Amino acid sequence: MRAFNVFWISLVLCFVSFSTQAQQNVLMEDFFTCVGNTLPPGWYKYSIAGAQSWQCNTTGFAGNGIGISGYNNGNIVNEDWLISPLLDLSTYTQPQLHFLSWNRFAGNDIQVYVSTNYVGLTLPPTATWTSLNPKLPPENSQYWEGSGSLDLTPYKNQPMTLAFKYTSTAAAAATWRIDDAMVVDGIFTYNKRLINTGGTLAGTSSPASTFQFNMTHIKGLFEAFAPIPFEISKDGINYAHYITYDSSYAGSQQTMYVRINPTVPDKVYRSLISFKANGKSLSDKILLLGSSIPSYNSLQTFQWNMRWFGDPQNCNCDTTLSKNNAIQVLKDARADLYALQEVVSTQQLQQIKTALGPQYAAKVATTCSGAMSTGSPNYADCQKLAFIFDTTKISSLGDFSLLASTYATDTSANSGYYCFSSGRFPHVLKAKLKLYNNVYDTVYIVNIHAKASSTTSDYNRRECASNKMKDSLNALFPGKKILILGDYNDYLEGTHVNGQTVSPYAGLLNSNYTGITLPSAYPGQTTFVGSSDHLIDNVVCSNSLLPKYIDSSCFIFTEPLEYIDQFLNTTSDHYPVISSWRFTFDVQPNEVQDFSSSKRDLLLQNPTLNQLVIHNTSGIDQEAQIRVIDLAGKVIWQTQTRLNSDVNRINSGFLPSGLYMVIIETPQSRYHFKWVNR
Repeated sequence: MRAFNVFWISLVLCFVSFSTQAQQNVLMEDFFTCVGNTLPPGWYKYSIAGAQSWQCNTTGFAGNGIGISGYNNGNIVNEDWLISPLLDLSTYTQPQLHFLSWNRFAGNDIQVYVSTNYVGLTLPPTATWTSLNPKLPPENSQYWEGSGSLDLTPYKNQPMTLAFKYTSTAAAAATWRIDDAMVVDGIFTYNKRLINTGGTLAGTSSPASTFQFNMTHIKGLFEAFAPIPFEISKDGINYAHYITYDSSYAGSQQTMYVRINPTVPDKVYRSLISFKANGKSLSDKILLLGSSIPSYNSLQTFQWNMRWFGDPQNCNCDTTLSKNNAIQVLKDARADLYALQEVVSTQQLQQIKTALGPQYAAKVATTCSGAMSTGSPNYADCQKLAFIFDTTKISSLGDFSLLASTYATDTSANSGYYCFSSGRFPHVLKAKLKLYNNVYDTVYIVNIHAKASSTTSDYNRRECASNKMKDSLNALFPGKKILILGDYNDYLEGTHVNGQTVSPYAGLLNSNYTGITLPSAYPGQTTFVGSSDHLIDNVVCSNSLLPKYIDSSCFIFTEPLEYIDQFLNTTSDHYPVISSWRFTFDVQPNEVQDFSSSKRDLLLQNPTLNQLVIHNTSGIDQEAQIRVIDLAGKVIWQTQTRLNSDVNRINSGFLPSGLYMVIIETPQSRYHFKWVNR
């Protein structure tokens, strides 16, 4: 009897402890303190069925997280609850729950609940729970999905508890992970999006981009933060990295202006605008992309496997939604050239081209798997390679399917036809580039989609195709600038095929070609949604083109996963890859000379002491970009300015005395001068 009384006294004390515990008025749980069986303060778990339970782990979204699996040498029946601390959200205007979730394998979705009468240390089903409806990742998707905004406003005026319920059966037991559970004030409404400010010279600001939003019921301070070098403004005139709004802005649509103002040249910036309302951090964000790579002398390429684009059966998607999402992604990239794979519907491809603007043109390969011409009965339904490009910067000097004529009738094993996925030959575009006034270059751009899958046979076909492509390109275009973009379906270092250790593209990379997207340069990154360390969409260039690559400008464009709902289900299972290339006159120490456009509206006074003196004889003011280059060919100073129609004096006292090359570019002309700074 004594032991019995002690038990009940302990239980009552435990109950009283829970019932009287301090209520939290903030939930911002990243599970960093979740280790082993030690949950963060205030959280606890309750197992109703099965031996498995919620466990801390190191595989959260970023660092530690929490998860559960009902599999242990077989699927096991489980019901397990993860319970939040008791919350008092009465200080919020419109409290919204946000969290991230991830799953693997087949099984039930997790369920998310809220209760205002749950008493801790009792069976959760004894309370009244209201089901919330979060966005969850698709079954076995293996990527993190945001829950969306789950409205808790109806429950904010009384203590409340949140719960995540996991169930599994003897037939199916998925693995689920949870991270970054937070409650934020949902007074901020806007369309999820990315703002690409484009590229601009270091030391100059880009034109402004804008987005609109609404704030409802704001009582105090609404704050917006933009990291350097991005700047934001309420009026498009006064820019800063931090701006505020008060309650006078509530209820009406606002416009925020965004620009980039970089100081470091040749750098890509990827960041976001974050927000606070009444001192509380919001989960809302505006994604940002920009660079200090000016567009006038660079080429930006974009490559993307679009997953059976336009084929509703094989993509298992709404093709109209998929097309509209693709238009958004391509517009956001603001690329000069798009190399696309798995294009089925040429009609929808033309719709994308039209949506990008009248300056864009499209080229579609005339061969694909099982079809050696557009007249083949298989052509309409096969995966085709395609280019879309900006005709103001690129002129097509012709396109063709590499090796298609050689292997038109040879379908035997180890033929080019067989190795290139039964006719999915590389699509080559001979691109004439116009980067700035009267400056041209030519690049052979190759779009590939190699044989997929992980068998030894697949590996051998990729290796065979790579070597045949390499031999053909070297024979046709020796010493030329060649860029090979696309879905390689394997790595440039190593391979994902069991029993193999060497990349099937080793022969290509050992024959005057360089890989940009080496896994060692992108550790842990992937181009295949839901995987890790799986970089199969690659960028390779001939060594003659390599000096044009802008170091560190290549990146995997993962941002669309953040602002396109259900990206994997609706759009693609691949991420795009973006890279930038600069085409300028190569300045060597023995090549400093005075040459320019034949029109001499600008003259440079020579020599001068501690100032650059430019005579503008055109009679009109002119916008100009000025670069000073040393004898090693390095740009040591640059600016964008307006030259008045007389004598312009620009301080150069910060430069050492010596001989330099000065390049001045106006909208009409380009000038090269040699200049001695005393």
